[in-house]
Amino acid sequence: MKKNFRFVVIVLAIGVILGGVNAVPGQLGGYRPAPKDNEEVVAAAEFAVDEQSKKGTTYKLVSVEQAERQSASGSNFRMCLKVGYHKEDDDVDATQFVKVVVHRDLQQEFSLLSWAQEDCGSD
Repeated sequence: MKKNFRFVVIVLAIGVILGGVNAVPGQLGGYRPAPKDNEEVVAAAEFAVDEQSKKGTTYKLVSVEQAERQSASGSNFRMCLKVGYHKEDDDVDATQFVKVVVHRDLQQEFSLLSWAQEDCGSD
């Protein structure tokens, strides 16, 4: 009888432990949603816009539409940004959505990993 009781307790304990592991939201090491107005998110977004502007077209950050963060030897920020820019040939100001990935290393230095025009915003 004691052996059966011990067996049941062990099986229940294992079930609780495994159930708890499965209940963890998101994937370990994966991207998780981040507040769009978070100080680090905004700093990463502004860095991306400034860095991309060095390549020719001058951009300005209009808004952070979506943001995610991943821990990876520092942090990766994957964001959808609404940016403004000036079209020389039309002499007008325009906006577009871009998907960017910015890495911040353990020394708090940013680097722009990717910048791609993508319809990821709410407009």
